[in-house]
Amino acid sequence: MKKLLVAMLIAFPGLAFSQTAQHIKAGEEFIEVSGVKASFDGIIGTMLNAQKGTVPEQYREKFVEVMTAFMKKYFNYEVLKPRLGKMYAEEFTEVELKELTKFYSSATGKKFASKLAGLTQKGAEMGKKVMEENKPELERMIKEAFAQ
Repeated sequence: MKKLLVAMLIAFPGLAFSQTAQHIKAGEEFIEVSGVKASFDGIIGTMLNAQKGTVPEQYREKFVEVMTAFMKKYFNYEVLKPRLGKMYAEEFTEVELKELTKFYSSATGKKFASKLAGLTQKGAEMGKKVMEENKPELERMIKEAFAQ
């Protein structure tokens, strides 16, 4: 029996790593409680604001209108939810997703989810500041490396 199982896993490696519908549903449940759904509109707004700055001012209003219509149709939470669930199911086992869901459903998990975007932003700002503070040394290191 063991030999048959090993032979099947060798012949059909996808069997060992395929996600069941229940596994993908566990991924979807996790993204619901982890704050992804709640922050989705904010993410889209941030992306749109960043992009509209690259468009000449006289076209910005129309650009935002077109992009908003496109995003509502193709890049919204309900459309992407199955793909996001599958993505998480590819990275975590069903048991892990259920454990994560349990954590994010707790008071501490909810607090963490509510603070994650702000912490990520603060971390990015901190990284930028460290780079700016040490820019002369980085420039020197790059010049030395390319002088060889």
